[in-house]
Amino acid sequence: MTRPALRPNKALGQHFLHDAGVLGRIAALAAPPPGSGVVEIGPGTGNLTAHLIAALLPVAGTPLPLTLVELDRRAPDALRARFAQFAPADGQPFCRIELADAVTVDWPSLLHDPLLGPRPVVVGNLPYNAAMPILFALLDLPRPPERLVFMVQREVADRLVAGPGNRDRGQTSVKVQLRSAVRMAFKVGRGAFQPPPNVESAVVVIEPYAVPPHDLPRWPHMARIITAGFAVRRKTLANALQIGGFAEDSARRALAVAHVDGRARAETLTLAQWADLGRALLGRPSEASASG
Repeated sequence: MTRPALRPNKALGQHFLHDAGVLGRIAALAAPPPGSGVVEIGPGTGNLTAHLIAALLPVAGTPLPLTLVELDRRAPDALRARFAQFAPADGQPFCRIELADAVTVDWPSLLHDPLLGPRPVVVGNLPYNAAMPILFALLDLPRPPERLVFMVQREVADRLVAGPGNRDRGQTSVKVQLRSAVRMAFKVGRGAFQPPPNVESAVVVIEPYAVPPHDLPRWPHMARIITAGFAVRRKTLANALQIGGFAEDSARRALAVAHVDGRARAETLTLAQWADLGRALLGRPSEASASG
């Protein structure tokens, strides 16, 4: 076990990952394409950072193609001290450390740093209360990262990968899966952290599509439709869309055009059906009706 250089801050939801096996597996999943680098969210005392540096050194020049985004004001000094041997001889820091909240940081500016190359990867052991805002902040970018490798609460991971008809499927599942390939890489027990959290964890890998496999309306509109569909889980889709702000006639007409049963519930729809419904509600013909 690696003894943390900082005491975990409960207010920040800090649980420092110390299991070397888990850290190595995460670093391997976060390996960037040649010529690109890595952004780590919430490095804390640098346990994962050490594994990332080890992976980047063989292909890196100076400075490292690595950016750390950290909210804890204590962390930068601890990180610089721990990795001082990797700092360039001219006195520059070993990598860029951005003291900021990963939910609100200027991601376009940060990710377009030439040092990170054209296809950066983002990795992190995310605070459980901020995981979804961070994920959507990245997915909503015009140019999302090449890959996201995140440690999240096990229940969140279950929702992210849940397919049609699964009890864990919700609007988060659909909003993520329509725009990216997502999989659960492995589960992580509580003993891998210091202090141990009260919940189980899992590592998910999310790869945003350069071109989504389904023809989608503009995302803010599609997101509104999905939110409305899941607004009341026990309602039929026709009723949920009305409760979510769509006129009854428009909702029922769109469901018919998209060949979606209005009596169905949102969690049973496939991704293709969501795409068809989105186009139909916005006045674009579905592929099914156009070909029929």
